[in-house]
Amino acid sequence: MTLPNRLRGLALLSLALLTGCSNPPYPRGDIEALYPQPPRPVLREVSVQGRSLQLAEMAGSGHTPLLFVHGSPGDWKAWARYLDAPQLTAFNPRMAVDRPGFGGSGAGEVIPDLRQQASLLAALIPPGAPAVVVGHSLGGPLVGWMLLDHPEKFCGGVMVAGSIAPALEAPRWYNRIAQTWLARRLLPPEMLWSNTEILALQGELTKLDAEWPRLQRPVVVLQGDKDELVDPRTADYAEQHLPAAYREIRRVPGQGHFVLWNQPQTVIDAINSLPCKS
Repeated sequence: MTLPNRLRGLALLSLALLTGCSNPPYPRGDIEALYPQPPRPVLREVSVQGRSLQLAEMAGSGHTPLLFVHGSPGDWKAWARYLDAPQLTAFNPRMAVDRPGFGGSGAGEVIPDLRQQASLLAALIPPGAPAVVVGHSLGGPLVGWMLLDHPEKFCGGVMVAGSIAPALEAPRWYNRIAQTWLARRLLPPEMLWSNTEILALQGELTKLDAEWPRLQRPVVVLQGDKDELVDPRTADYAEQHLPAAYREIRRVPGQGHFVLWNQPQTVIDAINSLPCKS
């Protein structure tokens, strides 16, 4: 590929990423800007398995913890409006984490091994009542691994537009371009860190695919039928591979990849439908 063609490819790559998961419509700003009036979450650094993770935590009135996991890229602010949602105050604490490599959790130090990353995140759950875990996009397979490997810590989960179907998650053309030396010089670092995860995703999902028969915790799968980033047929995959006794598939008409921000009540209803709150 000649240099002008590479530049055109990079321009297309930037457009694809900026209109995709790298520029989602969730609020930005510091704690005071996000929460002009109390109550506000507390931001804290947590040391887990030798890694430092940033966690936003909001107190509630109940005993069941609730953990939110963002996609790729992203940070805890993806869930800002869920931390203070009145319909979720019965969960305590409500936590949203910066995944390893993003936000305040070791910028660039991503963990492409999803099972390893899920083990790290599961360690955030405090002793006591089992938690609900909610994941968007690449956070979806992390929900799966947490429910499979740490059932004692979780009573159920929600996967929102979760990237879980191996056959539907092959790297796209722009993921390949992002590996070139020119892309590494020109693209924002967060996009490159995300690309490292995406390039490994299909292989990681193949490992998860073999483990679904072990599932013994309820999970709600939310999938928009207009999703441009996670193929809507992912709902069919979940229907065919997750044990019927523990999965509920909810197809969301007219919704794309950003269903959690465009239709938050759908996600909140899924969370509250789990037989977990105490």
